[in-house]
Amino acid sequence: MVIVAVIVGLIVAAIAVVILTPRIVEYVETIVIDAPASRVHDAIRYQRDLMRWSAWPSETGSECSVEGTDGNIGAQTIFLDKKGNRFGYQEVTAIQDKAVVRFKLESKGPPHEPTVDIYTVSMEKALTTVVLHFRNDIAPPFHILLRLFGVVRWTREMHRKDLDGLKRFVEKREDYRGKEIPDAA
Repeated sequence: MVIVAVIVGLIVAAIAVVILTPRIVEYVETIVIDAPASRVHDAIRYQRDLMRWSAWPSETGSECSVEGTDGNIGAQTIFLDKKGNRFGYQEVTAIQDKAVVRFKLESKGPPHEPTVDIYTVSMEKALTTVVLHFRNDIAPPFHILLRLFGVVRWTREMHRKDLDGLKRFVEKREDYRGKEIPDAA
């Protein structure tokens, strides 16, 4: 009887964890860049530039290519593995007032709906505040597993690296690691 009670208790606890753990992962990161907002905005909306300062390609070992009209709604950065197989993409879904770029992300893995909004706000002396707003709705029970295995924490750290990379790219023409980036051909 005690064993049955323990098993029932564990099942109830597991169900409670699944129900009570938030499905939504959401956070905001900011950085100030010493450059005009228009230049920062362009580095964000043009996928060819974004892939030069973003940490994701090198950190995930992927290659990228751009489909669609770069810098416009509908442009996609296609993620390819080392064998050239497509495993996901990010798409520009909105550009507002030269101050916001919204991305929808699609990739293999558990059912989820990630979006990233990046805002550029002009400040005095040609400084720009960049605000990255990430939101992901993850299907149960994967919302628990992604937290448990550190994927949520890793994703946030990658976005911090991206903001550092954006700053280095716009201010110094370097990638997120400080390596010089040559001008695009």
